[in-house]
Amino acid sequence: MRGADRIGAALTAALTASETPPPPSTLLGIVAQAIGAERCELRLGTKTLSWSARDAQEGDDASTLALGANPDVVATVAPARAMPSAAAWQPLLLLLTPYAAEDATWHARRRQQEAMGRVDDVRWRASADMEHERRRLERDLHDGAQHHLVALRMSIALADHLHGEPGGDARIAALGEQLDAAEALLIATARGVLPKVLATTGLRGALGELAGGDVAVHADVPRLMPAVESALYYLALEAVSNARKHAPGASVAVDARVEDGRAIVEIRDDGPGFVVGDDVGGLSYLADRIEAIDGTLEVRSAPGAGTRVMASVPC
Repeated sequence: MRGADRIGAALTAALTASETPPPPSTLLGIVAQAIGAERCELRLGTKTLSWSARDAQEGDDASTLALGANPDVVATVAPARAMPSAAAWQPLLLLLTPYAAEDATWHARRRQQEAMGRVDDVRWRASADMEHERRRLERDLHDGAQHHLVALRMSIALADHLHGEPGGDARIAALGEQLDAAEALLIATARGVLPKVLATTGLRGALGELAGGDVAVHADVPRLMPAVESALYYLALEAVSNARKHAPGASVAVDARVEDGRAIVEIRDDGPGFVVGDDVGGLSYLADRIEAIDGTLEVRSAPGAGTRVMASVPC
């Protein structure tokens, strides 16, 4: 009887005699005895079944055979002469399909992916919450503190009109200058929280505002999520400010684009460069913000080689 016939007949007899399918190791033993093997091992991906009528001995003559196109499905039989053809193993492989599908590694990978998905959700929600809070702060500054300053200025002007006294003019004029400075600071702060141009025109328009002098901007990006636009804008703003501060007169190029589903902002300058440390060139706090939305930040620089800052964030 050929190997395929012996295996098929032995498995049929075992299944007929049992009300429930025998365990995988028992099925392998049935096949091993049917082909006259003394030891038999079957590897199914990360799982391995073994059966032996005796312990392995030095000098054992064994044969190993891949059972199909999948190189992770392999049988080892001793003695070698007992090895049947790959086709003869198919009835056993069909019976072991549910066992192979319960691969613990597969389940662990699935659980890991689900956990990573939950972490990503938390990151995006946290980033969206921060963006919402920045917008709320901008409205509060505009609708609250700024109006109080305007009212205070009007009160001072009225006091000056009604209660003029020697030396009071200079004092009140100085108070007016201080109020002007405070109001300008509040407006600048509100714009720093979320620039109006970023809210209305998106990243392309906001980056365009940085152009001028030695700074050239090329931005070809659509509207993105507010958290993404804000993070990339402030990164570009800080990188350009650093270049102007530490490399005065250097040419700065800002490039924004979308590649393979990711928004990329790159800032390059031909300044003197520096040695990049653990603080990512002084951008560590922005690196945390980029990472919070599943992005990456790379800073490359060396003395005499200029500086390149690049952020990549999923659209």
